[in-house]
Amino acid sequence: MKNALTTRLARLRKRANNNRAYRLLGARGAAALLMGAALSVGGLTQALEGAHFVVEKDLDSVQVVKQQGREATVVADVHDSFAANSLFKLSRVLPESLVSQRIALFDDGWLPKQGTDGLAPFTAPHSKMDVFHEEMARINGAIRREFFANAMPYGDLIHEKAIKYDVDPALVAAVIEQESKFHRTARSSVGARGLMQLMPRTGRWLGARNLYDPAQNVDAGVKYIKYLQQRFDGNVKKTIAAYNAGEGNVKRYNGIPPFRETQSYVRKVMSNYQKRNEQLRDFSAEHAGVADDGVRTLR
Repeated sequence: MKNALTTRLARLRKRANNNRAYRLLGARGAAALLMGAALSVGGLTQALEGAHFVVEKDLDSVQVVKQQGREATVVADVHDSFAANSLFKLSRVLPESLVSQRIALFDDGWLPKQGTDGLAPFTAPHSKMDVFHEEMARINGAIRREFFANAMPYGDLIHEKAIKYDVDPALVAAVIEQESKFHRTARSSVGARGLMQLMPRTGRWLGARNLYDPAQNVDAGVKYIKYLQQRFDGNVKKTIAAYNAGEGNVKRYNGIPPFRETQSYVRKVMSNYQKRNEQLRDFSAEHAGVADDGVRTLR
């Protein structure tokens, strides 16, 4: 059976060499198609032994995992975006009994749990708070919300989306300030759009169809920041660097890549971030006081 499958695969390759589509796609595109064919053949073979393939899609990469009993083995790890996208698309036409797909970017595992109001708390409490601390948290939340609403354009929206995905709104504001200076119609020379300067392909992955719509743009951008924070264990500088230079480059250099543009970008965003946090502290001190009973209240 294996010899027959090998012969069939060889015939597919030969046909591809003589095919006009092969010449149009080039070597890289053909490689992606052949990987899909190999996955299909391999899946049919391994299915007899109780194996199942999971094709997991990230933003620019695909990982193929073979699951057999309790064992899981990575059989392919494709980081070329063209080949990765082609392989993922090909996997969708294969029987679900052999192959299943998983889009890691939208896996609920990396998203914060929602509260009763549908939003995730910015800082999740480790234990149930008493009435006093609940009131303090409510007051602090009101102060932060008021600060962002008054300190910058789209502040209400920034605060709302940041709380939704459990990201520091001051960091979101710092990124937007550097990316677009809060201009919703901003567009870069390479085609990045809107407040958070997302590329159309990235925006579609993150659920935004109109990147000039502030609500869609900020929601997608904050979701992307959350994703990067999870990838880099909450490291702020690596997260910012990945937002500018890409996740792959940060992983390759195990830190901020040695690109002048990215290093300058990280410095400027960190400066913006520090500035917003200082403004927030001053605003909090100005708008909060202590009453006669020792309870902090809004002025």
